[in-house]
Amino acid sequence: MNLPRVPKQRWARATLGLSLLFAVGAVAYFAIAGAPIQGVALGLLVFGAGYWEYRKKLQEKRVAREYEAKAEEQRRDGGN
Repeated sequence: MNLPRVPKQRWARATLGLSLLFAVGAVAYFAIAGAPIQGVALGLLVFGAGYWEYRKKLQEKRVAREYEAKAEEQRRDGGN
């Protein structure tokens, strides 16, 4: 059964955007609560984790493309 492929980069960008939105919300919440330093710290932590995950997903996609290209090249060359 062939399922439709969902572009991974679109999901990676969406999750990065969600982490940014959550980070901004955390900063705003803590700023309103009177603890802006804690809000900024939490916001940076959340956004940093989201960015790290984004970069990891892009790297995984890049490695997968390289393996696919090598496999296709070997297939065209007859496995030599």
